[in-house]
Amino acid sequence: MKMVKIIGSVTSTIKDDSLKGFKLLFVQAVDLNLNGKKEYYIVVDTVGLGEGEVGLIVTGSTAKMTQLTADKNVDGTLVAKVERIDLESNG
Repeated sequence: MKMVKIIGSVTSTIKDDSLKGFKLLFVQAVDLNLNGKKEYYIVVDTVGLGEGEVGLIVTGSTAKMTQLTADKNVDGTLVAKVERIDLESNG
């Protein structure tokens, strides 16, 4: 999984039938401090997030393992919303 911030949406009026009904999001990978990395993805949204929110995506064959994306032409799926990150302190 990768942690990402939603930075926009993608509109596509002509697309494969297996993508119809999905909201497409433009996301940027982020580090633990939520600083953007130079990694961008277009993913299908299965959890209903919006711009500025942070979530987790899966890519590759794992992206097709949700109930909504099984047998669909997807390579990236937003699967969870990140609400809080707790890190163990060593000092």
